Amino acid sequence: MPKVIELVNVPPALTWEILEPLALTLLTAAACAILLAGCLTVSGQGRRTRGGLFITGIAASITGLGALTLSLGNPFHLYMFMVSPSFSSWTTIGTFLLPVFLGLSMLALYLDSDGDGRARPVAGLAALFALGVLTYASREIGYLQGRVMWHSAALPLGFVLAGLSGGTGLAALLSGLKRRAMPAWLLLLMSAASLLCAGAGFLLTPPEGYALAMPQAWTMLSLIGGAGGVLGLIALKARGLAPLAGLVAYGGGLGFYVRLIFLGQSIPRNSYTAVDAQAVAHLVSAHSLLILAGSLVFLIGIGMVLGGLFSNTGMAGKEHSHG
Repeated sequence: MPKVIELVNVPPALTWEILEPLALTLLTAAACAILLAGCLTVSGQGRRTRGGLFITGIAASITGLGALTLSLGNPFHLYMFMVSPSFSSWTTIGTFLLPVFLGLSMLALYLDSDGDGRARPVAGLAALFALGVLTYASREIGYLQGRVMWHSAALPLGFVLAGLSGGTGLAALLSGLKRRAMPAWLLLLMSAASLLCAGAGFLLTPPEGYALAMPQAWTMLSLIGGAGGVLGLIALKARGLAPLAGLVAYGGGLGFYVRLIFLGQSIPRNSYTAVDAQAVAHLVSAHSLLILAGSLVFLIGIGMVLGGLFSNTGMAGKEHSHG
């Protein structure tokens, strides 16, 4: 009897690249970071905190757009989307929504670091577009009845939780690398989002084939988010652990999308197939791990450059006002 049994007349699921879950992780993380930064700017609270969140959101947005472009297989496809205006689908809407969101976020960061009073309305508009990005991301999956995990009315809430876990996690990581302390409320938010994201992962019912053949993989992806939440709570006292907690919380958000896309792509069936095995093998391949590591290094680099650039802008603005 063969070890792997394919069902008769059931088309195999497509093998998705790691770029799809990576792009969703980064774009929703960016949206949540900018949403928090925009709300803080409008309310006039936490100037240093909102600056870090703006930088996190911009760096995550640029990296996520890069992953999204590469996932198309040919960057020319994105160019064709942008020069052919259409609102016929969420994919075409995203080609306009995401660049405008990024531009508004950068403008809000610049105006805020320069002490310009126009930062508030621009930041509010950026926060509004952040909600649009979250909507775009959740609608890209849609509610497909033929996919095991893609037909829940509560699915957009999972996107928000994963975005909060990833956005606050990346903010904690960048703040720690710059030796800046994260406020306690943001660490608590990160921990809560990471734990809820892990819980949502357990509530997502896996395809029966995975439940039977790979329960350990399903559990491990949820445990990443749980570890991020616990480390975040510990970091409230041991602040040196904040960067590590942030990195793991980011991994928790990524784990949610891996479950949703890699393991949720299967058409309902009760056997573990060769295509399913290939999807899991691809996830832990050297190619995928290199993409994940490279994207993180790229994001950190952008964050460091933006942090240095806009801190100098803020200092120049203060000197000009005193002069």
